[in-house]
Amino acid sequence: MNHSLPIEANPNQPASAVTGRRPDSPQFTDDPMVDRLYGVTLSLVTELAVTRTRLDTLERMLAKRGVLNEGEMESFVPDEAAAGARGRLQDEYLQRVLRALG
Repeated sequence: MNHSLPIEANPNQPASAVTGRRPDSPQFTDDPMVDRLYGVTLSLVTELAVTRTRLDTLERMLAKRGVLNEGEMESFVPDEAAAGARGRLQDEYLQRVLRALG
């Protein structure tokens, strides 16, 4: 059994460079369901790491250009169309992350 993580995170790597082939059904334990849960967890960790890197980049670029003031993002309320679009994106995200259980 391979108990090592498939990749090592590099916070200085550009977000666009965080790509690669998914490992073929990595085996961490003797229980296939536990391995699937590990797969979901690793998918979530990867998605969140990329999202955080991209968000940090975007916030820094907007602040540097004076487009975004500190605290503006926290007080933003989306309109109905944006909220619907977010809901659809969230559904797609959950399907992608939870496919390891399928």
